[in-house]
Amino acid sequence: MVCTADLAFVNGRVITVNPRDEIAQAISVRRNRIVAVGSNDQVRETIGSKTEVIDIAGKTLVPGFIDPHIHLAHYGSKRQWLDVGHGNVHSIREIAELVARRVAKTLRGEWILGHGFNPSRLSERRVPTRLDLDTVSPDHPVGLQHASGMSWTFNSEGLRLLGVRAETPDPPGGRIDRDERGLPLGPLWDNCRTFIIEPGLPKPTEDELYEGARWSCRELNRFGITSAHEADLKSASQLPVWQRLRDNGELSLRVNFLLYTVRANFWENDTAGGQLFEAGIRTGFGDQWLRIGPICIGVDGSGLGQTAALFEPYANDPRGEYRGSVRMTQEELDAFCLKVHAAGCQIAAVAIGERGIEMAIQAIEKAVSAAPRKNHRHRLEHGYLWTGDQIRRAAALGLVHNTGGPPLLQAYGVDSTIGAWGPERALRGFPFRSLLDAGLIVTGGSDAPVVGPDPMQGIDCLVTRRLEPRPDAPVLNPAERVSVLQAIRMYTYNGAYSSFEEHLKGSLEVGKLADLALLSEDILRLNAEEIRHVRAIMTILNGKVVCRA
Repeated sequence: MVCTADLAFVNGRVITVNPRDEIAQAISVRRNRIVAVGSNDQVRETIGSKTEVIDIAGKTLVPGFIDPHIHLAHYGSKRQWLDVGHGNVHSIREIAELVARRVAKTLRGEWILGHGFNPSRLSERRVPTRLDLDTVSPDHPVGLQHASGMSWTFNSEGLRLLGVRAETPDPPGGRIDRDERGLPLGPLWDNCRTFIIEPGLPKPTEDELYEGARWSCRELNRFGITSAHEADLKSASQLPVWQRLRDNGELSLRVNFLLYTVRANFWENDTAGGQLFEAGIRTGFGDQWLRIGPICIGVDGSGLGQTAALFEPYANDPRGEYRGSVRMTQEELDAFCLKVHAAGCQIAAVAIGERGIEMAIQAIEKAVSAAPRKNHRHRLEHGYLWTGDQIRRAAALGLVHNTGGPPLLQAYGVDSTIGAWGPERALRGFPFRSLLDAGLIVTGGSDAPVVGPDPMQGIDCLVTRRLEPRPDAPVLNPAERVSVLQAIRMYTYNGAYSSFEEHLKGSLEVGKLADLALLSEDILRLNAEEIRHVRAIMTILNGKVVCRA
């Protein structure tokens, strides 16, 4: 007996992302599951008098997009911060003007926060300091987050409230920039975020977190995203917010949580992640809506901030000495990976540079050798500069490369790739095709709010490898381009695989969850340069339309 569908799409290009990469014509849904995929005639057998039938007239239907590395709490909260990214400002002078305008509307003594500055995109080609900010904000603490999300810069009042003085030592894996007299200049790098900045900044209330999470859900739905992995669950105040959204019927996103159990370089049992781990909560705990993911650890610095750990010095270091930084020793990372792996959990190691990747692969190799376990699917998050040997070893281990955001290719641009690494070494940067060819599962993602969450920007970067969002932009190693179908798979099925959920979602197959995105164009027939202009015009989650353009 054929069941009657609630919803059907006909006359389209249905990219199934099934094992054969078949392109169908129609699809139908009953309740929250897919009941038919195929030709118009095949799907019409499930259409009844009460079925809503949508003629999509040759447009593309894809599985709901999955973002497996996004900072949801930060994405929601930063919508109210100053935008000092290169799309909004072009100089430190313009940043100071934005701060001055916010000062005029803010009570004396209250924090003014901003995000997104990238020194390589500012006309002065440097990081703002307290000397740039003090004149426009003498009575307000100001903190501006680097585009990487890893580092910050502050004015004098901000440094005072954080307790940063001349005698304050650099924390492990962090650096405080100082003037010739040894006084803090404002920029605080890498692990300063954990030891100094996060403890000192004002904490959002539960209601503020709730509104931010609700906004994030709706905003991601606008881009056709139906699942996301919160890459930074540290605070115990975060989980109740998502449960409250669910209880109130406002959860329009399936969420996996990456747990942080390590504070910089040592295990902390009193964090939310540490408490859950010690209570025996393991990867996979939860259901189709809210679910515990891997245990996360940061290995080295950032690529945008040019602190990622390299084997050889940065090409643009005038002294020819700087190789980036790591956040822990190899021994500390080894101990973390063994503890997490032996407990049956998935590891997510955030490693950017080749030396950071080497540390992560070595630690996972040791853990897997000490406690053999199949199908662990340990993840390397980000990972943008590889060696050929590392790719081979990662494939042999069965690692998942969770890119953390192909759009970062254009955020890095020429300066943070060819400029930072040098032309020859840059050929090994963002090696998506080589990783896929080696047999690794490679995902999409955004790392928002570092860059925007629109999957079309990521697919553009994967297919064109342009270092700027313009047709005549320089291209980073065109041999590493992937096809449109490969890119869509990275943003759908591979994201589901990275969280052991490929049996539930990630492809349009009978019996799977009805999470879909309808695109404005036939994406397979567009020129590559046109892809970033495609839009999601309808998002279906659990069989229900949650966003319609």
